[in-house]
Amino acid sequence: MKPYGTHPQKQTPSSQGSMKLFSCVVIFLGCLLTAGAKVEYNREVLPILTAKCLACHGPDVSKQKADLRLDDPGEAYRERDGLRVVVPGDPDQSELVHRIFSKDEDEVMPPPGEGAELTDAEKEILKKWISEGAEYERHWAFRSPVKSRLSDLKEGKEQVIDVFVQERLSRAGFQLQEEATREELIRRVSIDLTGLPPSIEEVDAFVADQSQEAYSRVVDRLLGSSRYGERMAAWWLDGARYGDSHGYDNDLENAQWPWRNWIIESFNANQPYDQFLTWQLAGDLMPDASDDQIVATGFNRNHRIQTEGGAIEEEWRTEYVMDRVETMGSVFLGLTLSCARCHDHKYDPISQKEFYQLFAMFDGLKEKGFINNLRGSAEPRHRYRKSDFEAAVKKLETDIPDAKARSGRVKELEAAHPHVMVMRDEVDRKAFILKRGQYDDKGEEVDPGLPEAFSPVPEGESLTRLDLARWLVDGEHPLTSRVFVNRIWEQFFGTGIVKTSENLGRQSDWPSHPQLLDWIAVDFVESGWDVKGLIRAIVMSRSYRQSSIIDEERLQRDPENRLLSRGPRTRLQAEMLRDQALFLSGLLVERVGGPSWWVYQPAGLWLEVEKRGTFEQDHGEKLYRRSLYSRIRRTVAPPSMLLFDMPSREMCSVKRTSTNTPLQALALLNEVTYVEAAKKFAERMMTKGGTPGERIAWGFRCATSRVAEKEELEILVKGYERRVERYRRDGKAAEDLLGQGESKVAAYLPKPEMAALTTVANVILNLDEVINR
Repeated sequence: MKPYGTHPQKQTPSSQGSMKLFSCVVIFLGCLLTAGAKVEYNREVLPILTAKCLACHGPDVSKQKADLRLDDPGEAYRERDGLRVVVPGDPDQSELVHRIFSKDEDEVMPPPGEGAELTDAEKEILKKWISEGAEYERHWAFRSPVKSRLSDLKEGKEQVIDVFVQERLSRAGFQLQEEATREELIRRVSIDLTGLPPSIEEVDAFVADQSQEAYSRVVDRLLGSSRYGERMAAWWLDGARYGDSHGYDNDLENAQWPWRNWIIESFNANQPYDQFLTWQLAGDLMPDASDDQIVATGFNRNHRIQTEGGAIEEEWRTEYVMDRVETMGSVFLGLTLSCARCHDHKYDPISQKEFYQLFAMFDGLKEKGFINNLRGSAEPRHRYRKSDFEAAVKKLETDIPDAKARSGRVKELEAAHPHVMVMRDEVDRKAFILKRGQYDDKGEEVDPGLPEAFSPVPEGESLTRLDLARWLVDGEHPLTSRVFVNRIWEQFFGTGIVKTSENLGRQSDWPSHPQLLDWIAVDFVESGWDVKGLIRAIVMSRSYRQSSIIDEERLQRDPENRLLSRGPRTRLQAEMLRDQALFLSGLLVERVGGPSWWVYQPAGLWLEVEKRGTFEQDHGEKLYRRSLYSRIRRTVAPPSMLLFDMPSREMCSVKRTSTNTPLQALALLNEVTYVEAAKKFAERMMTKGGTPGERIAWGFRCATSRVAEKEELEILVKGYERRVERYRRDGKAAEDLLGQGESKVAAYLPKPEMAALTTVANVILNLDEVINR
């Protein structure tokens, strides 16, 4: 039987009609997009100006040279001492053209030796642009997205995605590939939607179900699983810079996990994104704010907090407010606002004054610049069930006289009564522009306000964080929906439609499919900000379901898969790698929510990094919770997860890098988490019964979702046989291997065979198709 996806499908009259419509729309769209060969300002000119010119001739007045702004047409066109920098339609009279082509080192621009010299191609683009009229456009991401005429299609959102993708492929001479095999497809979508692979039973059920609705049923089941919320929360925590400690030198523990619980619940409940955003920025300002709305504002308090006694309070308090502004900008606007701390943004239309107007919105919190112990804090927002906690501790002093036992019970009570940091506007502070970002060098006083360049600003004398949130989720805002859908796309295809998903400003990459991005962004808002609906449309599309097999031509012409000439293939993220190993081993404890726990770490690591403190690892089920619940101490985060590019959460990080180093391979082969998982995975194989080959074949299928090829199985079985002989000769080596981790293997299982099968399980867990999806 051929793998699913290779069968020629029988076309009914209706399906033939759909294919004709699909083809006609692709042809129409191709004509629409390729008509005309004028230089595009946003796509070709602005990137040159941004990279080579705007540092000296951009929006930042303090750094501006020659009183010239090249990103402003009025400034570029106006006459200066009888000369005009840009004369639309006349490059010969344009000083810009004269300067960029000049051979005189005192005249040529950009100045030589500064690393910003223009290439010959860039010079010709600027000259051609001027000869064609030097038309300026707003940066594409600063204009409200609009749906193309393709929005008239009635074929479903996923089909519209494929129309845009196929049009772009057609221009490159490609077609969408065949669908991945059913085994590949269910593994891909299971990991993408839940962070865990499918079971053999789930694979078998999907392969056996040949109905047209089989895949959609799988997608709906996965979206309805509580695992979905955990998978999405793990992604969101990076941008929200969630950690289980305060960071900096002392790095004391905090208890923000109730906010994490709320994030998981919100994704599982499919809370509309506009509400999800609003509650996190300003839930406390909602009318009759509920506990959930208040807890949601923990987003603003996830930043690091100084606990060093000698700290200058106002300096650090100011730093916290700046962090909130910058995090809001990165997460929701997709812009880097940190530049505007000290001066007008060099590239994007955000002034220093506007930065501090936003600062004023986050500055109403009654807080100190440093803390020593939250439990003793006088701040009401730290007193989450505090009286209950103190009463319980007092009772323990009489009920449990033994100090050690009492200490353990106190820790349990601390976990049950967390001191959650949230927002509450209690102080009416005046805000000022801080010169060069210095907390004690105040300039002009400012009122709360919003950047004017992106969307109409609501009227009112005293704007609040709630006004900010409502401004962001206004359907006409050019950035909010684009930023979110682009990052969701990145989660499923490995790269966003805009590759620079962390920055959609003027320094961003050009979208690979700009009309598709706008269509999805508008549709997302029109759907009521339906997150699960957006994700469902993506994973149901033919573009997502393509085979990831690549041929030489596609590799040469689309090396980064920006055209989507093949299905997505990416390495699993740090949390997924660990969770998958625990899942396959049978060790994974699936319980949603709750506090964080200390997982395995190398002995002495804390002393090496901090020269103080003793690491106390948790035990039992706590060791085997999903990685989402691993305690993140910001200065000493779990090293095996940092190796696989998980950020330390010391600051906002909206995009993970993907590195490939020898240390990663060494960790997967030798780190106790993965060796222990291999041991328990081997135990599962052993207890299945049968011959060694049958046991290994079963384990291979568990991990890859497919049946092993004959040659693959022979290699693994031969490796097993060699290792059995070795461990029969060296019983201590077998015992050492099987002693890795806290979990034990059944005493009745023969140690040489178990140790040998553990090494085979380790190999399987390290297969390329297991650590990638």
